[in-house]
Amino acid sequence: MLIQPSQQLLSSQEEQTVFMSSETDSDILEEIAPIGTRGKETGQFHMVSGCNNIDGTEYENFWITRSTHNCLPLKPEREMRATVTFKRDICQSRTKSQANSR
Repeated sequence: MLIQPSQQLLSSQEEQTVFMSSETDSDILEEIAPIGTRGKETGQFHMVSGCNNIDGTEYENFWITRSTHNCLPLKPEREMRATVTFKRDICQSRTKSQANSR
């Protein structure tokens, strides 16, 4: 499941990058993957490329990644997107069967 702010178009039809606050992102993640259902944390990663940071945390039941733009550190809206990957057996078997049918 992908979480990202809605895109707004400029009058010239160029896309304007829209960010959300870390608090908003965390609230949405809590609704989709409540802390009590994630299970034990089993791993983490952190990657930096220019102004962009990607942080990932693996839990027993989910993978959660968050992408942040950090060139304007005082601006509270820096979250670009978050991704929740469910690790339930039913989700994994659907992904495999979809890949095999291609």
